[in-house]
Amino acid sequence: MHNGKRKLAQKKREKNKQETMGETLYSDVIYVAVNQDVRESKLNLLWTLKTFRVKKLCLLQVHIPFSLNPSSCGLDESEIKAIQESELKTSYDSLYKYRDICTNEGVNEKDVSILLIPGYGVGEEIVKLINQNNIKKLVMGAAANPHYSRGMSITSRKAEYVSQHAPTRCKMWFICKGKLIKTREGSFDLGNPSDSFTELHTSTQNPNKGNDQDKDHSVSNESEADCAPEDYLCPISKDIMRDPHVAADGFTYEAKNIRYWLNIGNDTSPNTGARLAHRDLTPNYTLRSLIKDWLQHHPNYKH
Repeated sequence: MHNGKRKLAQKKREKNKQETMGETLYSDVIYVAVNQDVRESKLNLLWTLKTFRVKKLCLLQVHIPFSLNPSSCGLDESEIKAIQESELKTSYDSLYKYRDICTNEGVNEKDVSILLIPGYGVGEEIVKLINQNNIKKLVMGAAANPHYSRGMSITSRKAEYVSQHAPTRCKMWFICKGKLIKTREGSFDLGNPSDSFTELHTSTQNPNKGNDQDKDHSVSNESEADCAPEDYLCPISKDIMRDPHVAADGFTYEAKNIRYWLNIGNDTSPNTGARLAHRDLTPNYTLRSLIKDWLQHHPNYKH
């Protein structure tokens, strides 16, 4: 009699443990890299929503900033600013459309975050984000929809770069036209607190209890403070920029820092050491808007 009760209790504990482990895996935020053209990534997003029991989702898009010098392109600053703002609005509008697709499929809007990051290399920026935020699950396109064929492999250079360079802890699904093309397995270590997930806009709760709770909360805040995208930091001061300007070398700096650099007699790039073609500076309105939005979502950022 007693042996039967013990076996029953043991089975119940094992079942609870399995359910807890499954819950932990499914509680990770799934990142979905999407194209600005909603028609290109819609089927991939629908595949994600139908394949997984999505609890938290982050829609990720890499935004290529529009940056031109008025003296070289024939446009004045107001025209360049208008183009930058229009491109930024287009990117955000596409992310909102993707979010609407998620809510139409039954996902709560509060569980869908959007992330627009500036960069000049989509694959490189995604890998950087995976490393910065300890991303565990990523879905992205394997190729443009017109390139789909049975038995195909990854043809997108961006996807191939991410597949080869992202850390092994991140599991990836590469999709084309709503069909799975390739899976790259990730290594999940549920017992290692260093593998706990931290994202830019939505944070998951730490399951630790007791006296470590305050300590974990402090560590979480420190992690959040440390994860400002590198592109948001001035190359001179390494501080987050508030008034970013593009110099002749193509790099963006905090305006007061690059002006001081030039005013003390320097005629070379602070980044490369190469001679600057001119001393003109162009406001980077797109990046300024992205930084402002990021800071609003990270009120605890130390700066």
